Amino acid sequence: MADQLALGFADRHDGQEANLAAAVAVNRDYRAAAEEVLAELVREGRPFTAEDIRKAVPNDVEPHSPNVLPSVLGTWAARRLIMPCGEYRSRRRSRRASRNRVWVARSPASRAQDGNSKLE
Repeated sequence: MADQLALGFADRHDGQEANLAAAVAVNRDYRAAAEEVLAELVREGRPFTAEDIRKAVPNDVEPHSPNVLPSVLGTWAARRLIMPCGEYRSRRRSRRASRNRVWVARSPASRAQDGNSKLE
């Protein structure tokens, strides 16, 4: 019998990949804009939140789905480029005070140990 947690993680990963694939369709620039902002925050090395990324993406660039940014963050975390360093409650009404993570870049040494020394 398959481990249910492993299956759950596999399903989540598949969903993230499908969401991100849809985000690069014609006229869908949100993923690229979010990853550009995320790469800059990683280079700066200070803690950041999804809200920091959302605020830095140009206002005229809209995601096709509200799950694009969480998918980007999940993918970067799975690649071990970022890691959680705290939590906070969202102040956006649409998030209903949900728990959100504070992220920070993994050190270049720890990325190199994992074989992920390159930022995407």
